[in-house]
Amino acid sequence: MDKIYHGQIKLGLIQRGLTVPAILQGLSEVAGGLCSGEPGEEITLALAEDFIVKANLNAPGQDGPKLVCHGDRLRLHMREGEIDVGIITVPEFLKQQLKQRTPVSENICLDGYCLNIFLRAIGQGKKLSMPIEAILSVIQSAFEEGAADLVQLNMDFCDEADRGFDRLAPLVVAIKKRFNTFVALKGFPPSNSGTIDLMYASGFDIIDFPLGGFSGTIKSKKKMTAKQVYSALEYAAGVFPPGTVWTDLVLGPEPLSQCKEGIDRLAGSGIIPLIYLQRDSNKNSEGYRDLVELAEHMDKAIQRNRLPLKWLYPTCRFLSPLDTRFFTEDPLQARLAVTPVYRSGLGRKTSAGFAALRRKLRIRNVSDSFESAGL
Repeated sequence: MDKIYHGQIKLGLIQRGLTVPAILQGLSEVAGGLCSGEPGEEITLALAEDFIVKANLNAPGQDGPKLVCHGDRLRLHMREGEIDVGIITVPEFLKQQLKQRTPVSENICLDGYCLNIFLRAIGQGKKLSMPIEAILSVIQSAFEEGAADLVQLNMDFCDEADRGFDRLAPLVVAIKKRFNTFVALKGFPPSNSGTIDLMYASGFDIIDFPLGGFSGTIKSKKKMTAKQVYSALEYAAGVFPPGTVWTDLVLGPEPLSQCKEGIDRLAGSGIIPLIYLQRDSNKNSEGYRDLVELAEHMDKAIQRNRLPLKWLYPTCRFLSPLDTRFFTEDPLQARLAVTPVYRSGLGRKTSAGFAALRRKLRIRNVSDSFESAGL
C-alpha cells in the first residue's frame, strides 16, 4: 500500500499505543486531552473529521507512535507515516468524575458522542451497581456540556432469564422521561424472545447483542452459544426499526471467507456488523489488508440489503459500515457514509418523533396479539 490510510493509522495506534513527550504535555492543546498523563491512560485523537481513535499512553522513551510538534501543528509520527492530528479535549464533567474515583467514575466513558454507562446486577430484586439518580446526574452533566448525544447502557452478564432487563427498565424509563435522547443497550440476549419486545416497549432505541468481544467472557460462553445470540438478533431485527440492531464481531483465526459469510448472513437478516479492533490483533501488513477486504465486503453487503446507517456513530475502537471509506479510500476524500441522526438537531427531533410513534404502534400490536391469544 503506497497511500497511508486513516484506518491503517487507527489500527496501529490501537495496537501499539502512543508516546506523548513530557514537553508536549504542557501544551494547552495536549493537556486538555489528558487527566493524569500517566502511562496506561487513554487519549482520544481525531485523525480526520468524524474519524477518531483511543490510544493508550506509553511510557516515555518507548518505541512506537509518537506525538510531535511542527510549528503550531501537532503531528503523529509512526512507521506508517506522519499526519496532522487533533487531540479531543476531555469534557469537564468527565475530568471531575475521574478525579473523584467513585463507582460512577470507574464505570462511564465517552466514545465519540456516545456516553457509555457500564452496569451489573447486584443481589436480589431490581438493584443495579449504580443508583438511578446518580446515572441521571451524570447524563445531565454530559448533555449540559454538549459532550454527548446518545446514551448506551452496557449490561454485564447475569444469570437471570431476562439478563437483567427488569432492573434496567426503570432506568431507561427515567432517562426517556427526563431527556430527549436515544438510548442503546449492549448486553446479553434474554432466554425468552418475548423480553426483546419489552425492551423495545420500555424505550430502548438500539440493541447490540455482541457475537464477540463484549460477550467473550468464559462465564457467558458457558451459558450462551453463538447460535442463541444469532437467534436473538434475528428476532430483534423484526422488532426494532431497520438499522438499529447491531452485533460486535472479533476477528479470529478463521479464514477470511468465513468472516465474509458471517457478514453476509448478518446483513441479510437486517443486522449491522461492527468489527472490534483488538490491541493484540495481527500486527503485520497482512492483518490490515484483511481488514480492508472485510471493509469493502461489508460495504457491499450493507448496500445490497439497503440497511440504513444513520443510527451509527463514529467510534474509537470499531470498524463499522459508517466509516469503511477511511479504510479503503484516499485519505483526502474519505468521509462517513451518511450523517448520523445525532448530528442534526432537526434530524434528531424528527427521528425521535417517528421512533416514539412506531413504538406506540408496536406496543399496541403486541398487546392486541396477546389479547387475541387469551394471554
